[in-house]
Amino acid sequence: MEKLKKIKRAYTLFSICLILLGAVFLLKPDIGAQTLCRLCGFLFLLFGIVKLFAYFSRDLWGLVFQFDLAMGIISSFFGFMMVFWTRQFMDVLMIAIGLVMVFDALLRIQTALDAKKLGVNSWWMILLVALMTAIMGTLVFLRPYAGRKALMILLGLNLMIDGFLNLFVVQTTTKTISRYSRDN
Repeated sequence: MEKLKKIKRAYTLFSICLILLGAVFLLKPDIGAQTLCRLCGFLFLLFGIVKLFAYFSRDLWGLVFQFDLAMGIISSFFGFMMVFWTRQFMDVLMIAIGLVMVFDALLRIQTALDAKKLGVNSWWMILLVALMTAIMGTLVFLRPYAGRKALMILLGLNLMIDGFLNLFVVQTTTKTISRYSRDN
C-alpha cells in the first residue's frame, strides 16, 4: 500500500505540472516553439517514467494503472525525441500531442466504464472529462498548423483538462481501492 501512496503522490505532482503548463500556454500563447518542444518533451519523458513506475506497482484490481506500460513507453519515446531532436520534431509536435491526448482519453473512457462496473460512484465524471479531452485532442490533431496562437491556447486547455482528468482518476480510484482494502 505504501508503494501505491508514492505512485499516487507522483501522479498528483505530474497532474499539477500538466495543469500549470497548460496555464502557461493559456497566458503566454506566443511562447517559442523550441521552448515549447523541450518543455513538452521533458513533461512527456517524466510522464512516461511515472507511468512505467505506476504499471509495476501493486494495484489491487488492476484498474488504476492498467494501461500505464504502453502509455509509459509511448510517452517516454515522444519525450526523448522532443528533448533531444527538437528541431526535427517541431513539425510534428502538435500532431503528436493531439494523438497522445486522444489515446489517453480513450483509455480513460475504458477506465470510466470499468469503474462503473466496479461501483465507483463518480465514474461518469471520469467519462465526461475523458470525452472533453478526446475532443480537445482531436482538434489539436486535425488542425496542427492553423494559427499557432490559437493552437497554443487550445493545447493549454487540453493539457489542463488532461491534468485534471489524471488528478481526478488517481484520487477517486485510489480512495475506492483503499476503502476496499480496509473493508476486506
